Amino acid sequence: MENTNAVAIDATEMKPYQQLGVDMETGEEIIEDKYLYLPGRPREYRFNGQNGQFNLYGDRVLMDDRGKTLSSFTFQPIAYRFFEGILFGRTEREMWAELFFIDNQNCVSSIMFNNTSVSELFRLMEPLHYEKLSLCDVILTARPERVTSKGDPTKTWYITRFSYEVSKSEKVLEYREFVKDRAVYRLETMAPNLEHKVVSRSFARLLESLELPQTTDDSF
Repeated sequence: MENTNAVAIDATEMKPYQQLGVDMETGEEIIEDKYLYLPGRPREYRFNGQNGQFNLYGDRVLMDDRGKTLSSFTFQPIAYRFFEGILFGRTEREMWAELFFIDNQNCVSSIMFNNTSVSELFRLMEPLHYEKLSLCDVILTARPERVTSKGDPTKTWYITRFSYEVSKSEKVLEYREFVKDRAVYRLETMAPNLEHKVVSRSFARLLESLELPQTTDDSF
C-alpha cells in the first residue's frame, strides 16, 4: 500500500517520527513516516475474555518466540480514551478502554478492554497521576487472569491485570509529535451517544473537531 504521508525531499524539516525513504515509482529520495497508518483503520489487536488470549483481527492468536500463546502483552500507548456506550452489536452499555500504540512492525495499532479490565486500568492510573505521568508516558504490560463466578463455580472467564514501567522520554516525545500531526482513531468505534470519561490530550483534540463532549487527561 502506498504511503500517503510521503513528501518530497525538499521538505523544510524532518519530524522525529519521519525517515528518509525512496519513492518506488520515481526512485527519488523522499521523507516518509516511520509508522504505517491507514487513517481511521489502525491494526486491530484484541483480547479474548473467554480464553485469555491476545489475537490480531480476532483470528490470529499471538504467539511467543517458542510458539506458545502469549502469557502477556506489552505496548506503549500513544493515545487513549475511556468511555461508556454500546458497541459491536451488543445490547447493553459497557465501559470501554481504547488504547492506540505502535506495534513491533511499526504499524499504528489499537486494542480495547472492557468492564473489569477497565477498572484495573483506572486503578493503575491513580498512582501514575501522583507521579505526574499519563498512560502515554509508560510501557504497559497486560496479563490475563482467570476468575471464577462466585455464584456458579462452573463459569470462568479472564480479566486483565496491568503493570507498567516508565518509557524513555525521547520515545514519548516522538509519539507525541506523531499524534499531534496525525489523527489517530478507529472509525468503527466512533459511534454516536458515547459518554467519554477520560481521554488523552491528542484524542481530546480529535473529539473537539467532531464537536463531541469529553473529559481531558491534561497530563498528555
